[in-house]
Formats: sequence, structure tokens, C-alpha cells
Amino acid sequence: MILYNISIIVEDSSHEQVVDWLKSYLRTSSYEIKFLKMLDSPHEGNTYCIQLLATDDIAIVKFQEDVVAELQAYLIAHHAEKAFIFESKMQYLSLE
Repeated sequence: MILYNISIIVEDSSHEQVVDWLKSYLRTSSYEIKFLKMLDSPHEGNTYCIQLLATDDIAIVKFQEDVVAELQAYLIAHHAEKAFIFESKMQYLSLE
């Protein structure tokens, strides 16, 4: 299994608008995702995360096309230079 994480770093002046939009947008998603706020973030502003548990890279690409593209478009159109995202993939490992 792969944990796909999108981190969104938002300036204080825009974070309420971004969070409100994210909640509204993510509620309509057909994906099982988690929405989190990073506590004690090392970045200025606020950091939020959207996480998807995926079986493979194909599922991640589909999620990027269906969800992440719309998120990027929203941020560019409404919060340019006040919010940005970065993504990471983590693989679950056995302790054995």
C-alpha cells in the first residue's frame, strides 16, 4: 500500500478561504481521503494535508487527474503566491 500525501501551505491571510473551499470540494469526492492540519509546522502560515491510501501508482495518477488538478487550478486562480502544494508518496513496510 502507498500513502499519497498532498501538503498545502497557505499564508495566514488566505487560509480560511482555502480551508472552506477544500472542505466543500473534498466532501464531494468519491475517494476515501483524510484531511488534516499539520501541528507545529516548520513553515510560515498554515499547513494542511490531504491523504489517500492507494494500492498502486495507477490509482495515484487517477486521483491526481480527478482531484489534485482541480485543487491546483483553484489555488492558482484564487490564491496565487499565497498557497502552494507539494506531494509525497510513502510505502508501508513490514516490521518483520
